Amino acid sequence: MILGNWTCTLAELAQATGGRVIAGPVTAFHGVGTDSRADLHAKLFIPLKGDVFDAHDFVEKAVAQGASVVLIHEWREAWKPLQTRVSFVQVDDTLRGLQDLAQYWRRKHAFRTIGITGSNGKTSTKEFTAALLKKKYPGITHASKGSFNNHWGVPLTILEAGPDIKWLILEMGMNHSGELTRLCQIADPDFVSVTTVGRGHIGELGSEEAVAKAKEEIYASSPRAVKIFNLDNPWTVAMEPRYTGKKLTFGASAAAAARADVQLSAEKLTWDGLALNGRIAGVAGRTWVKVIGRHNATNLMCASAIALAAGMAPEEIWREMAEIKDSSWGRNQIVPLKNGARVLFDAYNANPDSLEALLKNISEMEIQGRRFLVMGDMRELGSFAAQAHADAGRLSAAAGFEAIWYIGAHAADFARGLQTSSPATKLVTSQDFEPSLGQEFLQNFKEGDLIAVKGSRGMHLERVVESWPLASPLGKKP
Repeated sequence: MILGNWTCTLAELAQATGGRVIAGPVTAFHGVGTDSRADLHAKLFIPLKGDVFDAHDFVEKAVAQGASVVLIHEWREAWKPLQTRVSFVQVDDTLRGLQDLAQYWRRKHAFRTIGITGSNGKTSTKEFTAALLKKKYPGITHASKGSFNNHWGVPLTILEAGPDIKWLILEMGMNHSGELTRLCQIADPDFVSVTTVGRGHIGELGSEEAVAKAKEEIYASSPRAVKIFNLDNPWTVAMEPRYTGKKLTFGASAAAAARADVQLSAEKLTWDGLALNGRIAGVAGRTWVKVIGRHNATNLMCASAIALAAGMAPEEIWREMAEIKDSSWGRNQIVPLKNGARVLFDAYNANPDSLEALLKNISEMEIQGRRFLVMGDMRELGSFAAQAHADAGRLSAAAGFEAIWYIGAHAADFARGLQTSSPATKLVTSQDFEPSLGQEFLQNFKEGDLIAVKGSRGMHLERVVESWPLASPLGKKP
């Protein structure tokens, strides 16, 4: 990965990271790279150590690709011949060094930084916010790519931003307590919001209450930030009174509408979009947005509230919302098959709440033909996994699927829940994707049918979709 096209001096790098210059023939670099296979001409190479690979093993390759400065956390004698043409700075840990450099870069350039987290909807909200702000602030707005939202994704996103950028939109994820605190230390956000609190990552944290506490870190760790609260979610409703200072709120419920700065309701749902009406800062409006699913009304409200806080007028938000399109890979993505059936590919991620939202959308929206489901395991649920998958089976029964193919280790749990409510529904199971089963399932589909595909990213359910004859490509994976 190549980041940015800006200039930083060796002295700044050492100062930002607390590193020690081992060799310093090159006094400046232009941007950052973390992939030794890419063109690294005149860039800083940061070798990160993961669970499988240690990129320190590829330092020579990175230099061959043009890297002029290397940040390391161990010195190897094999690199000694490189010292006359490449600068080396040693730190205790290159991941921490990456984070410290990003923190320095953010503070040096004083970006107006937006931090978005949540159990569901954070990526879509980030994309919607970016779409709005890029209209208001064209050429000076930058947002996280895909789901670059963790302890390395957030600093890498910051380091993508050149000095011409004024607005930086960051998606912030977490799977353990303390992570959002650290991300806020790095990013120092000016605006923060929690889209929702739900059961995502409940396996690591142990309870929904613990998830809420971990999500609240984005507010607690950003004392000077403008805080945006969801008044439709009981956990975020409870957080709101604990904070003073500049706040905005959004919500569609009757209780929320009385005091929400942004209130949007979905009048109509189709496979082409949402008809929305409501108020933004007291300005009433109605619009059509080309995004799928009632749950996206929440994400659009959050994005609108952030845009309002960032200086957009209500009339501007209403106008530009109509131009938003949801084209994220694997998130409510409609993929047509050559035989006239359609796939609803929603397998970038999955947890009990996002599955429930998907099933509600499928039940509510009009479908010409029949409904089918390809379901994969929902991961990171820990001791809650068996019951959560049984509940998934029960909820799936109510959606009226013609047949279901379940892929993964929790097939028996899913089947137990399905059979309690709809024992006649045809169910096929497999531990992993089996191409022959994919072709057998394909034979059921006719023009007008809908096939929903849902599961955690680690299940790689795109293999199922890509095995079928597509009328248009699935697109590039993020």
